[in-house]
Amino acid sequence: MADIVPVGEAKPEKALTEVEEFLGISIERELIGISLKKILTISKVLDIVKVPYTPGFIVGVINLRGEIIPILSLKQMLGLSETQEPTRIVVLDSIHGKAGVLVDSIVGVIRVPQEKFEPNPLIGRYSIYVSHVAQTEYGLMEILDADRLMDSVVKKD
Repeated sequence: MADIVPVGEAKPEKALTEVEEFLGISIERELIGISLKKILTISKVLDIVKVPYTPGFIVGVINLRGEIIPILSLKQMLGLSETQEPTRIVVLDSIHGKAGVLVDSIVGVIRVPQEKFEPNPLIGRYSIYVSHVAQTEYGLMEILDADRLMDSVVKKD
């Protein structure tokens, strides 16, 4: 049966597909997406000052616009090899504060319709940090759960 709409009112449009935006990053040739809602800024790799007695995945700290930010090796946390030199730092925001992660390169902003999300099929390595996967124009993108990643950093400290 057709929708009845009072005279003078517009017919409601069908709900648009919700689209989420991610920053596509490349780490050892793997495409990983980080929600744009979690990203504060992107920077070139700055001088990183090592901090003694910190876990190996904490590379050090940087001074970014007068603020001291810890820098994490995402490769070490995810158990990936380190064959490529990182070129960017992506500064994330979480309930635990700010932290930067080293990435090999930035792919760009990738928009993913909600219906493209698939449950995480990965087992092992770093599957606990991947919330979903999605097929994109760049290939399969693993969607990083930034909050879970930052939670594990706090627990490992």
